[in-house]
Amino acid sequence: MSSTEAPAANAPSGPGPGLWKNHDFLKLWSGETVAALGSQVTQLALPLLVLGALGGSASEVGLVTATQFLPALCVTPFAGLVIDLFDRRLIILVANLVRAVALAVVPVLYLTDGLSVPALCVVAFVVGAGTAVFDVGYLAYLPALVPQQHLVDANSKLQGSYAVAQIGGSGVGGLLIKLLGAWFAILANVVAYLAAFVAMFLIRHREPARAPEGAARPRLADVVTSFGLLWRNRVLRMLSLRAGWFNMCEQAILTLFLVYAVKELRMDAGGVGLVLAIGSVASLAGAAVAKRAGDRFGFPRILILASSASSFAPMLLLPTGTTAGWNFALATLTFAVYGFGLTIYNVHVVAFRQTVIPSDVLGRATAAYRMLTYGPFPLGAFLGGVLGERLGLWNSLLLFAVASFAGWVLFVVACTRLPEADMEPASR
Repeated sequence: MSSTEAPAANAPSGPGPGLWKNHDFLKLWSGETVAALGSQVTQLALPLLVLGALGGSASEVGLVTATQFLPALCVTPFAGLVIDLFDRRLIILVANLVRAVALAVVPVLYLTDGLSVPALCVVAFVVGAGTAVFDVGYLAYLPALVPQQHLVDANSKLQGSYAVAQIGGSGVGGLLIKLLGAWFAILANVVAYLAAFVAMFLIRHREPARAPEGAARPRLADVVTSFGLLWRNRVLRMLSLRAGWFNMCEQAILTLFLVYAVKELRMDAGGVGLVLAIGSVASLAGAAVAKRAGDRFGFPRILILASSASSFAPMLLLPTGTTAGWNFALATLTFAVYGFGLTIYNVHVVAFRQTVIPSDVLGRATAAYRMLTYGPFPLGAFLGGVLGERLGLWNSLLLFAVASFAGWVLFVVACTRLPEADMEPASR
């Protein structure tokens, strides 16, 4: 499929109302924001629960984190098939309920002395499966609610809400963990998923039936052909490979940083949460300038510039140490630079995919993309935990920081070799 393929047939026609008057988009946006806010609390709470309540090691932290991302490999492709077959609004509603119920088990286990690393792995897997379905579902559903020319703006707002969630979720999560314990902080995520369910339940838009019968109906074989769709488009293929490598390095670094901050830099949960929260302010700034930056530099150049920031940022952690006075400042700067660049990059990549992939296969194609790009998450978490114990936390951070930057260099080379026509998204 070329990058000039026609847009979705069932996308809203005409300019449509502005996003602030599009009530269904506002409901989707608010639900996604609340869900993301709760998710940030849990992403901080689960590893700290392993380190604190269970006295776990770096490898056990990596194992629980890896299990949470494992559904990206074994659930996501089939999620895309289901999303293209059934009502996408219903799918994201069910995904939120599944996540809420699974997380509610954690406080019960804690209060009954039944909490263990294997139990957390099971919970993490179920929550990860719900997240895999939800993330594919709402991205595939978005073009049905928003006219094509508003997609970049809509994705900027969604990425901005993710940045706000990082600020609020990390800060509030760190404070809740410090004052009331990690198990109680996870209750906040349960409430958040239920609130997201209510917001999205109120969406009035209903999609037309898709391929009720015949050859056009999604089939199990389409799970495989969706990967072929990505591979045939040279830009999507390059973006998939780049994101897969970056995400593996990113998750290894994040896993290592949580352990490194607690055990080496002597930060408590509140300190770690504050670092992530302050650093995430830059993610919100990235979402705010993403569209203008894209208009100023153009699609291929903004990808190179934005990804340079997110790929170089982990290097800023290297001067930290057990006696360094600038640890907090450097850690905050690291996540600020990282979040700013990554948010701008994601806004344009997501909008590009939604523009060039037809709506009737968008769920499967998005699922295939997320499997290729999120599939390396569990590998990165596992490798980060294992190498952190064997090579040392700082040495492992260095290894993955260099690997992330090397991946960016290869990405730049690949971008410069592609024809400019392939790197220009269809008109929005």
